[in-house]
Amino acid sequence: MNKIFSIVLIFFYLYSCSGVDFVYKESSNLTNPIYNKTQYIFNGKQIPSIQRFAGIYFGKNKDNEFLIKINISEEKIKKSIESNQAVSKIDYELTFKYLLYNQKIDCLVLEKRLSSKFSYTPKSAGYNFGSDKSLDKLYELSVKDNFSEFTNSLSGIDFSNCLDEG
Repeated sequence: MNKIFSIVLIFFYLYSCSGVDFVYKESSNLTNPIYNKTQYIFNGKQIPSIQRFAGIYFGKNKDNEFLIKINISEEKIKKSIESNQAVSKIDYELTFKYLLYNQKIDCLVLEKRLSSKFSYTPKSAGYNFGSDKSLDKLYELSVKDNFSEFTNSLSGIDFSNCLDEG
């Protein structure tokens, strides 16, 4: 009786797991075609954590096949102003303009503009370490999300076709 129950239980368990689909079934979703092949240059807004995230998303320049120029611009919009003219909420918009060059054929292969937005509420009028760290973290998250969106958009792009050829 115990053996039959165990066999039925194992069969039921295996049958119930037969419809499980794995998220990364296709290997094309796992690869970044410019990883470890890209030199990167940043212009515009200086963000302290950007070099760290560039290393994570673009790797180390081992092959020197691609050059990516990233220009970062920032726009601040004061959303909420108190009666004493103190700002209680600021909206930030970071715009990343990506120019990807294939250095082996010496041409521009991709131009893309992506934006990241976040809101920040300053906690005091003077120096506040916690508030400053919070703003730094928001910048980090924006950079990470923007790099992630850019690298996810690279699948299916032919890097041997120049943009200026037609």
